[in-house]
Amino acid sequence: MRHLLIIGLVAFASLARAQEVSPQETRIVTAVARCLIAGLPQDWYDAHVVVTLDEPGSVDGSATYLFSRQLARTEMVPFKPCDATTPAKSLVEMRELQAPEKRDWKAVRFVLHRDGKFDLTYDYPKKP
Repeated sequence: MRHLLIIGLVAFASLARAQEVSPQETRIVTAVARCLIAGLPQDWYDAHVVVTLDEPGSVDGSATYLFSRQLARTEMVPFKPCDATTPAKSLVEMRELQAPEKRDWKAVRFVLHRDGKFDLTYDYPKKP
């Protein structure tokens, strides 16, 4: 099992580079993925981390960790990653690597797919 995990993370890092992610972002998302994988059961399909900040640009907020199983992909189940705060803090840290006009997000969703691909989606406040 450990061997498959290592192969998966190497593939993940390669996919991160293919999705035009900087080396620093690759390091962060790989660390987040490792932490998520540590808490997932064998039959996981997608793992989600949703970080919601108290206000745009803040470092305070909350994180939710959910996963779906291969046979029940629409049912989201809570799980505990290797550490309850590290993935969320890492995703917030990644804000420093973004262009200044892109840093004012209110929430970020990181979705790790079983095949090593990932999605990173930011929610920005509506402008008046």
